[in-house]
Amino acid sequence: MIIKAMVHAFLGRRRWLKVKRKYDVDKNGIYVVMMPDADHELNEAALRNIDRFLDYRKGNKAVILTTDEWVVSNSRGFSDRIEAVERISERDYKYSCSYYYYYYYFGFSERFIIMSLQGVHGERLALAENVNGILKEDLACIGLYVIRSWSKAEACSV
Repeated sequence: MIIKAMVHAFLGRRRWLKVKRKYDVDKNGIYVVMMPDADHELNEAALRNIDRFLDYRKGNKAVILTTDEWVVSNSRGFSDRIEAVERISERDYKYSCSYYYYYYYFGFSERFIIMSLQGVHGERLALAENVNGILKEDLACIGLYVIRSWSKAEACSV
C-alpha cells in the first residue's frame, strides 16, 4: 500500500515537473489550475474569476489542466491570460494529487491549485454550499483560489 502510494506520487511528480518545465512556471509567474471534475458550475465560476485570482496573487498567466471537455472547449473565452489548456487523463489527475498530498506539508507549490469540491482537497468545503447563501462561486474564490479580498458585490459588478 505504501509502495503503491509512493509510486503514484513519483508519477505525479514527473507530470508536475513536465508542466513546470514546459511553461517555465517559476520564472514566468504562471499558476497551474487543475480542474478534474465535470462540475460545470464550479469550473465556470473558476474561469470567470481567473483574472481576479491572478491579480490577487500577482500572477501573469494560468495553465489549465482538466479532464472536462467543456473546460477545454470554452476556457479561452473567459480570459486572455490563459496560457494553455491541457486535457489530462483521470490517471494523471490521480497521480498529480498523490504527489500533491505527499508533499503538501513540505510546501509543495503555491502555484498549483486543485479546483475541486471532491476528494481530500474539497469535500469539507463542499459541505458549506447553500449554508447561509454560500454559492459554488464563493467556494471557488474564497476556499480554493483563496482570494481574501473577494466579495459578492464586486463579482456582480464584473
